[in-house]
Amino acid sequence: MGNLSARALWTGIFLIIVSTVAVMGSKLTPTALLPGLLGLAIALMGLWADRSPAQAPLALKIALGLAVLGLLGSLRGVPEFITLLSGGTVERPMAATAQFATVFICLAFVVRYLVESRRKA
Repeated sequence: MGNLSARALWTGIFLIIVSTVAVMGSKLTPTALLPGLLGLAIALMGLWADRSPAQAPLALKIALGLAVLGLLGSLRGVPEFITLLSGGTVERPMAATAQFATVFICLAFVVRYLVESRRKA
């Protein structure tokens, strides 16, 4: 499971970067910090899985659950991001971009987790 623990760590790092860019690109709001907090939790699960192989399945399932929550919680930003791509305007463009990035990053982890789980089964 070492590969998935590294992916969880990198997923967390990318989410922290998204949060940092969102805060730098707009004003500091509690919602701008959410991807970073989610990323920190997922990264910690990746580190836990790497340091404790016996508990790796539990840590990675928690990381998966967090990624699914992040995915579902950020889905509402996808239509706004599509509006931005088509040249439209939205009230909070940085939030829409951060939500889309969160969806993309979390979805990538969830898909990779499922692929790895099926491969081992």
